[in-house]
Amino acid sequence: MIYVIGGPTGSGKSSLAVSLRKRWGAPILNADAFQMYRGMDIGTNKETSLYGDNLPYLFDYLSPSTPTTVAQYQQEARPILKQLLQTHPKVIIVGGTGLYIKALLYDFTFPPHQQTADLSSFESLSDEALHAYLQTIDRPTSEKIHAHNRRRVLRAIAIYLQTGQTKSTQEALQNHQPLYEVQFVGIDLPRQELYDRIEARVERMFHQGLVAEVSQLMRDHDRQSHAFQAIGYKEVIAHLNGQMSLAEVKAAIKQATTRYAKRQLTYFRHQFPMVWYPTFQAALEALSK
Repeated sequence: MIYVIGGPTGSGKSSLAVSLRKRWGAPILNADAFQMYRGMDIGTNKETSLYGDNLPYLFDYLSPSTPTTVAQYQQEARPILKQLLQTHPKVIIVGGTGLYIKALLYDFTFPPHQQTADLSSFESLSDEALHAYLQTIDRPTSEKIHAHNRRRVLRAIAIYLQTGQTKSTQEALQNHQPLYEVQFVGIDLPRQELYDRIEARVERMFHQGLVAEVSQLMRDHDRQSHAFQAIGYKEVIAHLNGQMSLAEVKAAIKQATTRYAKRQLTYFRHQFPMVWYPTFQAALEALSK
């Protein structure tokens, strides 16, 4: 049996996973896109000390200079999951990157590798113009992506140019049932409590040395690396470049994290048959039975 602990950042997913591992002796597989990167500890709230010497699989192992995609995660994670299920009656998957969980546990397929689409003619277009073009070729996908999410809009356009099929068409051909026996669980905290936790976490990150962490990463890695697009890192980089004050950075990270938590809640509610618990203790007691 697979137990997926998902949901918004700050809800206590990692603590629940570790508590269940202690009771079950079950291995943990990471499904957080940015917690895979080494050195990105404070900004991703990695909580390495919580796991002790027994770190999750696919956790804290990639260089921030190494780009990764959901397809690569699926390719790496599926063999690990298969092996773990052969030796353990229970396996825990924990993380807030819902698309990674979807790709891992469902028949989420990707088009075969093809030559990269030439997007040079789209570079000069505004976000609104790009989104309008996506509407003309793939309206269902355009309705799911915000006009200002330029990266995702371009990705959907690239899929069409590479394969001749729209992203929504490819998704419709997939079976939206999990490939494994799996239970999806999450902690549904009252909104204000969740937001208060997020605010406290951001303050704690700066107290722990987030600015120093980002400074070191910038010295060691290419500043254009995808890893630096994580919330907390891009804002601190703007501060180090003299574009934002420290107070502005803190406010921006709190706002971005709160918005991200809302998107996570929406995704997990719509994409998975989640069982929500009001508190950490309620989830632990129910699952322990």
